[in-house]
Amino acid sequence: MQDNYPIHSNVLKADPEGVLLSIRTGANVDQLDDHGNSPLHWAVLRGDYDIVKILLEAGANPNIISTDGVTPKWSAIDFGLNDIEQLLTSYEGKVLTDHKFDRTSWSVFKDALGQSLPKEEE
Repeated sequence: MQDNYPIHSNVLKADPEGVLLSIRTGANVDQLDDHGNSPLHWAVLRGDYDIVKILLEAGANPNIISTDGVTPKWSAIDFGLNDIEQLLTSYEGKVLTDHKFDRTSWSVFKDALGQSLPKEEE
């Protein structure tokens, strides 16, 4: 699991009480783990609306970019998580990528599936 990252571990275990405890004891809600994801990225990837909300209410940056080069909202749209996408939008979340995002590979993959990449916002 994520022994060096208790808040990440609690997110991955779908443990909202553990997430709240981590926050109360000073966990950095924007810390990237060894996989390059913040707790918010993991909560979105798990599709866990309640934990996404807890993290946003605790001040998590909705526009933090993972080491894969995407924001949580990008992932929410990519996975069709409309309720989480709307929640992130209500906290000013945007679809952003950076130079680490492999647009070519993702485009080829999405094209093969008959899908398109989420559209970036400014």
